[in-house]
Order: sequence, then C-alpha cells, then structure tokens
Amino acid sequence: MRRFQVVVSTTVNVDGHVLAVSDNMFVHNNSKHGRRARRLDPSEATPCIKAISPSEGWTTGGATVILIGDNFFDGLQVVFGTMLVWSELITPHAIRVQTPPRHIPGVVEVTLSYKSKQFCKGAPGRFVYTALNEPTIDYGFQRLQKVIPRHPGDPERLPKEVLLKRAADLVEALYGMPHNNQEIILKRAADLTEALYSVPRSHNQLPSLTGSAAHSGMMGVNSFSSQLAVNISEASQADQGYSRNSNSVSPRGYVPSSTPQQSNYNTITSTMNGYGAAGMTNLGVPGSPSFLNGSTANSAYATMAGLIVPPM
Repeated sequence: MRRFQVVVSTTVNVDGHVLAVSDNMFVHNNSKHGRRARRLDPSEATPCIKAISPSEGWTTGGATVILIGDNFFDGLQVVFGTMLVWSELITPHAIRVQTPPRHIPGVVEVTLSYKSKQFCKGAPGRFVYTALNEPTIDYGFQRLQKVIPRHPGDPERLPKEVLLKRAADLVEALYGMPHNNQEIILKRAADLTEALYSVPRSHNQLPSLTGSAAHSGMMGVNSFSSQLAVNISEASQADQGYSRNSNSVSPRGYVPSSTPQQSNYNTITSTMNGYGAAGMTNLGVPGSPSFLNGSTANSAYATMAGLIVPPM
C-alpha cells in the first residue's frame, strides 16, 4: 500500500510555486501477481520429526531432548504443545532442545516452527510429562525408603535424589561387579547344575546345598514339579574354602570333588541307584546307556521321563 499526492505545476520542479495539490491518496493492490513465495529454501524439503529421545521427562522441565528427523536447519524452533522453545542444530537430522516446564503431567505434541509457520502438524512427535508426586512414583519412593541402606546422621525421610543415587549404587554393586575369580565362577555353575538336575531332596537334606556360610545374595530355584525352592548362596571372593556334599547323587553320573583346586572330577566306578556309570574324567558323559533312555526300571530316574528344566 502506497500513499501519494497529485501536484499541478508549470515547471518540472515542484519545489517552487505550484498551481494545485490534491489530497492524500493511496492504491491497495490485492493481486498476487509478481509476488515471490515465502519459501525457506527452494532446494530443501519440509522438516519433519521421526523420533524423540528421551520421550518422557519431569514437569519441572530443563531436560535435554534430542529430536531425530529430516531437513532440519539453523533457526528452526520446537513447539511443546503451545510452548515455543529455541533449539540447537546438531546436524540436518538432529536437534538438541531443553524441555519447557509444564504445570500438569500428560502427553503433548511436539512440532516445528519457523517464522510463524508450523511443520509436522499432521504427524507430530509426542513427549510425556511425568510429575514427581504421581501416586505410582510416590509409592516407588516409599518402597525405596524402607530398603535403601541408611547411613549415620540420615534424616527420617531421605530426599528423592539421595534415594535414587543409593539405589543406583546398590544395583551397580550387585550386578555390575566383574567376577574374575575362576574358582567362584566354576562353583556357581556347579551349584546351578546340581540344583537343576538333581532329584528333589527332603527338607533335612536342604542345608547340604546351602553351604556353610550364609550370604545376603540368595537365589531361589524351583526344582521340577515339586516346586522345591533351593537356596544357593554365593560365596565371597575372600572365602575360598568350599565343600560339596558327597551324598548328593547327580543324574549326570558324577560326584563333585570336595577340593576347590581340583578341576577334574573323580572317577566313579560304582553303581548309583541302579544307574551304572562308567569311569569319567574331565567332565565326560556317562558310559552306560544314555540318560533317561536306558534300562532304568529300578532307578529313581525312571519316573523323570517328562522332565522339563525350568527357565533360568
């Protein structure tokens, strides 16, 4: 839209005396002819979001989120619901952004914006806001409060950050410690093998499986159809002495050695429960008819043809 005046004068130069001057006039052109389309770049396609990582965070905001997609460029903004935030371009396929705060938990749509034009409205990303005071999370913190180790001088209720840190330390200590001691590894493998493949024992025989040292890390193993829980204690690395009950008969046809340094099992020439086992060395298989397929009419293993080992 342009404003102008019409001037009547006897000369080309209108700086001097003029005969007449019109009022202010304007011309408004509604035609789109000759206009250039407002395109970001003719060589680039429309940006789109394919994934958001992580896809959830706290309602307090401030979490770093990476948007994965195509055709990203510098200056592109990210919209969480109705909240517009600036982004940091990493590559044309990745954008880093800080999540804005939100007063209520829930799912919001994530879109892109540039110069008041929004993208990805048809296929927006989704981000889940979670509140720290939700019932399920509060219940989880209450459970952690009861089992997390306490230190001298701790308050009655530990802060949530302290609870999470101690829980993470405890999990790393239990499951993240590498076991380089070969004897401990072999002992645990032998314990599991004996518990899975042995005949269910009576209650007065259970202590022979648990070993001499009571430990905090116990694992319950269901022994076949009797659902007998066998506790296998993990020996500490400091405790190198280990003795296995020689009265426990294994269907594999061998008796474990009572010496921890001995890597080979003793040769067995006797017949156990009517199941003949030939001489064995170096963890060999029985020389008698194959397990569960031979003549074992008088054996305790004749009733175990339908044996199914439970999954670990």
